[in-house]
Amino acid sequence: MKTSRLPKIVAHIRSILPMIKLTLAPIIWGGALVAGRVVSAELPPFMTSCIRFFVASIFTLPFLYKKEGHFPKLSRKDFLWLLLMSLVGMVAFNVLLFTSLKTITAVRSSVMLAFTPAVVMLAAFVLYKEKISAILGLGIALAGTGAIITITNGDLSGVLATGLAVGDIYMLGAVLAWAAYSIIIKHAMSNLSPLALLAYGSAIGVIILLPFTFFEHGWSALAQLSPAAMGCLLYLSVGAAGFAYLWYYEGIAIVGSTKATVFLNLEPLAAITLGVLLLSEEFTPIIAFGTALVIGGLLLTNYRPKMARNQVQG
Repeated sequence: MKTSRLPKIVAHIRSILPMIKLTLAPIIWGGALVAGRVVSAELPPFMTSCIRFFVASIFTLPFLYKKEGHFPKLSRKDFLWLLLMSLVGMVAFNVLLFTSLKTITAVRSSVMLAFTPAVVMLAAFVLYKEKISAILGLGIALAGTGAIITITNGDLSGVLATGLAVGDIYMLGAVLAWAAYSIIIKHAMSNLSPLALLAYGSAIGVIILLPFTFFEHGWSALAQLSPAAMGCLLYLSVGAAGFAYLWYYEGIAIVGSTKATVFLNLEPLAAITLGVLLLSEEFTPIIAFGTALVIGGLLLTNYRPKMARNQVQG
């Protein structure tokens, strides 16, 4: 009796495995903000980014060869898109992110990063004239309001008088860089698989980042890294830049990008929870209100009427 049920149990696990992977990926990314907070206190941003993508390259390049049976050839156009993608997504975003994490908390940064999808939609409206429905517009407005409340700690007049903190400016730059990366990757993906983009993009990112590590004396800092920071650096490399991306791509291939995007709402929740538990960061009522607005706005931006869902599924 037990033996006859085993195939059903295995089949059930396989059927829900994509959902499990889609759930774990943003949770790992949320944890990456906490890990980045630990690493950024000991290691310069260019060195952190370089090591992260070096390890990710070692992880993803063999996986790419095994999965596709060869290393995909690049046309000149493919290489140019990859180069631009790496400059924006691997270099600019990560350097700005790890620089900002030196001074702002994982809780605060997670809410600001959660506003990125709304920025992408606004950019698509400006660049590609994509339509923004009333519900989509409301979602963007809510997410934007939540981000502003979080950045200003609810004191907009005070920020206007004194200006934004340096860490907040770097994080806003990271948001813009990731939004630009999200648009660039659509063009880069025309001839290459997501896995090829990740593997090649990581390798190119290492080549770009490596010279800067010598100017910021990153190698001497790496030699003095504490065990905790070393563990967090491995987490950023293998976990966040490796497994999380692969699982997210696999989930998209099975359930589609529309459903997969909804799971990204778990990222700020994971970062906030881990930041409070592991780093004893403060989760103030203002940040809680801003988080609720951002997540509520993101849910609205991913809302699809029943008729539209049926058309997509068909």
